[in-house]
Amino acid sequence: MMKLLLVDDEELSLAYLKQIVNPWGYEVMTASNGKQAWEYLQSECEPVLAVVDWVMPEIDGIELCRKIKGRAEGHKIYVIMLTMRTDKDGLVLALNSGADDYISKPFHAEELRSRLQVGRRLLEYQYTLACLTEELICANLELNRMVSTDGLTEIANRRHFEERYKDEWRRAMREEIPLAVIMIDIDYFKKYNDFYGHIGGDHCLKRVAQALSQTISRAGDLVARCGGEEFAVLLPNTDNVGAIVVAEALRSAVNQLALEHYGSPSQLLSISLGVAASFPQQGGNSEELLKRADQALYQAKTAGRNNVRSISV
Repeated sequence: MMKLLLVDDEELSLAYLKQIVNPWGYEVMTASNGKQAWEYLQSECEPVLAVVDWVMPEIDGIELCRKIKGRAEGHKIYVIMLTMRTDKDGLVLALNSGADDYISKPFHAEELRSRLQVGRRLLEYQYTLACLTEELICANLELNRMVSTDGLTEIANRRHFEERYKDEWRRAMREEIPLAVIMIDIDYFKKYNDFYGHIGGDHCLKRVAQALSQTISRAGDLVARCGGEEFAVLLPNTDNVGAIVVAEALRSAVNQLALEHYGSPSQLLSISLGVAASFPQQGGNSEELLKRADQALYQAKTAGRNNVRSISV
């Protein structure tokens, strides 16, 4: 039910207004002055129609309209000003102060009813539009999350990694800070899938992704699944030494899962990691850092897996 606030410092006028509007299907509230009305409107979180008398003590109708007009964005308030004035200057002042409509006394009940209906339709439209806008914003946020997230592991996907990598490369070049990348591969994952099946393989990928994500502690760092059993970690403002420390922590975290893997010589699941770090330079090739991380990963795998290798660019 639409809320209707009646504001008048004259008790008889307020009672008369309330008597008129009661049959019209509004939830009616009253205020005996502008200050009381303002206190009510500040705490109200739903759309409100307000019929406000011009002349009142403390805060008059004009000042109340200005306060409503100048408030922070929030619920919508539609104000109809009641006044004895009939001159053009009065109308202009009321509307410029924030009133949405203007009725001169004495007024006909049906005129007030019609003007309230106009305000009600406008408020309902604005409220519906605000709700739809909020739903659209939420839907867009969810769509962006889905586009940026790997469906299986629920961490960042390759697309999101590549976008962030470009941004961080430019930032590192601009601020003259290092940037590091860790490429990760689950050891003997094809054998794992062959032995435990794809359901088991999916469970393994989720557990590894969770372990990697929980090990990365800085807000600016990013863990992503880049496809299959491959993961990547982006470490802004991190040099080669720092990235190796992080890589060893990641390797240890997966080892601590103690997931059995009968296709591995150790009988346990493990990962291999390749680290590369550089200070991006103007005109430099951003792909070179990724290639070096891949080369380091290859070295880790050829060195027996379950280890970390690094290349400083």
